[in-house]
Amino acid sequence: MVALAGISPAASPTQEPKMRLSLWMLPTLICAASLLHAIDSAECADKDGLVLTLKVEGVRSSKGQIRAELLGKQADDTKAKTVTFGVKDARTGSVVIEFPGLTPGDYAVQLYHDENANGKVDMNMVGIPLEGFGFSNTPLVAGGIPEFDKMKVSLSADASTTAVLAYAP
Repeated sequence: MVALAGISPAASPTQEPKMRLSLWMLPTLICAASLLHAIDSAECADKDGLVLTLKVEGVRSSKGQIRAELLGKQADDTKAKTVTFGVKDARTGSVVIEFPGLTPGDYAVQLYHDENANGKVDMNMVGIPLEGFGFSNTPLVAGGIPEFDKMKVSLSADASTTAVLAYAP
């Protein structure tokens, strides 16, 4: 069993009860902490940089939130990395999310409509998203996340892109 600072794997009967941490909870806690840090960082981003505006179309209801992840890739990177996150309350029709404080470079956005506001993409038994999802430039999706280059927006000045949400039937 793994013990973290201040969290005991088992409390003895003579001690005050302490929180038990299951191994399966650790990845969840790490992801939650990362997301909160990223959202906080996005709110504190340098407002003097470039702005990428994402117009999300095809939102089927005003339930929940639209959650977007901005990815960036430098010329020497082999893989895109998360730059920041954007979250907006859902609105039937379309929603606009802005990513301020960016430097020139290549970016892409992947997003989903978190209709039940549980902070994750809900999937059916075969792994198909039950909630709407989309990508910048609205590339065709066949069997997985599109390649970065198909979602890419090259930013040298303020720019905008569109993503149309797709929902499973």
